[in-house]
Amino acid sequence: MIITDKDTELIIEIIKNAIKITEWFKIKGFQSYIKQDQSPVTLADFASQIYIISKLKNNFPEDSIIAEESFSSEVNLSSKKIIYSCYDELNLSLKPNFKDILNYRGPASETRWSIDPIDGTKGYQESLSYAIGIGLISKNEKIFSIIGVPNYNNNQIAVFYANKGRGARASYGNREFNPIKISEKENIKQYTLCHSLHYDEPWVMELAKIIGIKTYKQLDSMAKFCMIADGSADLYIKPMNETRSFIWDFLPGHLLVTEAGGIVTDLMGKIPEYVNDKCLISAPGLVVSNGKSHDQIIEIIKNNQNLFN
Repeated sequence: MIITDKDTELIIEIIKNAIKITEWFKIKGFQSYIKQDQSPVTLADFASQIYIISKLKNNFPEDSIIAEESFSSEVNLSSKKIIYSCYDELNLSLKPNFKDILNYRGPASETRWSIDPIDGTKGYQESLSYAIGIGLISKNEKIFSIIGVPNYNNNQIAVFYANKGRGARASYGNREFNPIKISEKENIKQYTLCHSLHYDEPWVMELAKIIGIKTYKQLDSMAKFCMIADGSADLYIKPMNETRSFIWDFLPGHLLVTEAGGIVTDLMGKIPEYVNDKCLISAPGLVVSNGKSHDQIIEIIKNNQNLFN
């Protein structure tokens, strides 16, 4: 499976338009709901996913799709009118059947697209950091990923993408794409740790103190993977719940970081695997780093197992 330059241009356009959709709702206002699993979702999530699936379905009809949201009663007539207004104002020329598109998963295929229409919904709701992520996997091999961050580092829109074996690139403020790479820091006490704002666990900061880290960046979404990939941070520690560890949350960032030269493992040093819609790990969290002292960090974790009891 090869993603061509033309494919890449198309997917970049899809991500940028998805950002326009979510930002439109931030300006106009959006309804929020609570799903059955008690996680939040907004009308902007649905609008973003409908657009992304529509484009992938039309351009990659032989591929399957794994997406976070599915049709629900919240997408009623009133909601549809608002979403249509969004598409019309953004000149997206889209009039889909909402239920069919939200539930569309494509034909059975070893080539699968993952979609996270808004990653970091709580951050989105609070006008903080959030991201939109798309990944591609074929025969369990990570092929392509793209992440759009509307307010990267509290500053400007940024888009990151990685193509297997071809490195990682980023565009900041709608400028041209350039290669990115991880930081060169080796002294873990000088690392900058990024960690979750809304979904952290106490052991993350306890572990950071044991390592000797003194500099932190706390935010929501897979933007933290982007910070490791472009050297804005050196270490990302992510608690994970095995029942809620989905491919759409981790595949895009995983490939981006590794193509930028970093390493992604679980707490025991094992590389995550992606099976069906899940990210499979053998320990309750991820360690994402520039790779310079990854083994040292894993050894510290193994020597402090009491943190996770």
